[in-house]
Amino acid sequence: MIMSLACVAVYALLVGVASFIEVPVGNGLSAFQLNALIRVGSLAAAAGALFAVHVLALPTGAPALAGIGIGLITGVGSIFYCFALKYMPVPMVVTFSNLYLAITILLGILVLGEPITALKVVGLLGTLAGVLLLGYAPTRYGVHGDPSADNNALPARAVVIMGTYIVIVGVGAFLEKPALKSLDATQLNGLMAIAMTAVAGIALAARGPRLPMTKHTLAGVGVGAMIGVASVFYFLGLRGLPVSVAAASSNVYMVIPVILSTVVLHQPLTRARGGAMALTLLGVTILALSAG
Repeated sequence: MIMSLACVAVYALLVGVASFIEVPVGNGLSAFQLNALIRVGSLAAAAGALFAVHVLALPTGAPALAGIGIGLITGVGSIFYCFALKYMPVPMVVTFSNLYLAITILLGILVLGEPITALKVVGLLGTLAGVLLLGYAPTRYGVHGDPSADNNALPARAVVIMGTYIVIVGVGAFLEKPALKSLDATQLNGLMAIAMTAVAGIALAARGPRLPMTKHTLAGVGVGAMIGVASVFYFLGLRGLPVSVAAASSNVYMVIPVILSTVVLHQPLTRARGGAMALTLLGVTILALSAG
């Protein structure tokens, strides 16, 4: 249990640093461009991890289809995230996107029969509340929205897009747990990376514009590589933890960009932001205790 929590902590640290770097990297890039670059970097890291563990032996049959399928689901979810940026402010999209945790946690309880205790409920509510409040801090997808955004779009369209993202990603995050019964962490990560990169490439080709050959392009791939390595650690942690605990705890990564923005960029640490950080960390600590 301790090793599993440690793996999730490494994931949070790596993704948190990547999220901080992503903000300047995403400057001048569209959401679809940045998404594609991150997926390419993640695929490269996933391929390296898979080769290091299994050399050229790849999973086949139903387990391979499951990994690819989950990757397609999550990849499509990322595209809905990109579309949401066209109709909603970035902080609002980031905040609402974290509601996928509610879907993942609910499925873990209903389908996998994960136990419910008072301690676990308090931890989940505290963590969810903390990450929602931290949505207004620097976080993943450091783009500034679509400059051609239609400000007159019907609010219902934005709600539908955001709601679809929440459901799709919530289901995808849940499915990772049962998939790890037949796949190890590097296999699941590699298969998902293949599918997610394919979806991101198709979306970029359809939406454009073409990727510029600049230092931001290489930096975007680097950010993706960090996330790809982090994902292996998350799956290692997920194997030994309930999906509700792993998914909620992994979002402590949102604390890292806030800390870095305060230390490196000298941004003021407001009471609201500090309170959200404290609430998130407290919630994750309670979750760790509830997991045994």
